Amino acid sequence: MRALVAVALLAMSASGQVYSPVAKERRPESLPDLPEGIRRDLVLRECVVPKYVGDVGTKDKAYTKGHFRSAASVDYAVVCHVAIRKVQDILVYSNADGAWNGEIISRGTFDSSPHADKCEATVGVATRKYILDHARAYSPDELKSVPRLDHDGVEVGICEKASTVHYFSKGRWVFLQGAD
Repeated sequence: MRALVAVALLAMSASGQVYSPVAKERRPESLPDLPEGIRRDLVLRECVVPKYVGDVGTKDKAYTKGHFRSAASVDYAVVCHVAIRKVQDILVYSNADGAWNGEIISRGTFDSSPHADKCEATVGVATRKYILDHARAYSPDELKSVPRLDHDGVEVGICEKASTVHYFSKGRWVFLQGAD
């Protein structure tokens, strides 16, 4: 294991490039786990979806499925890179009236050029327990302001910084404390 780490560090220092967790970017059409309506909308938005090093099997940190708008809804959160505009959006898709509607809940910048400082976002499901545990640990005085939790939130991680949780409450997205 030490030899592998040493080789990786040597390769990074020799190339002069900063490590980037993105292995490649995928066209939305290549993601059969996402409903067709979502893939179609991502294409219209000119999105590519990152594929992170270390994502194996069904664990993919660039998109996730949960109950983000209500306990009964089935929604998807997706990381979208738009290379021409150097934008990195987090979208939540909900199926209303038979159509998948996407809403940007977080907007950032992303430069895909080889020498750019890459800071990619990841998405995951923040359960009610996860949200309450982190609120107690990181902001116990603000527990009274946490909305009534009856569905999942979207945990958004950006590089090695603390994550945030986006929670849909009373018709809008609110930010809650995530993990460090």
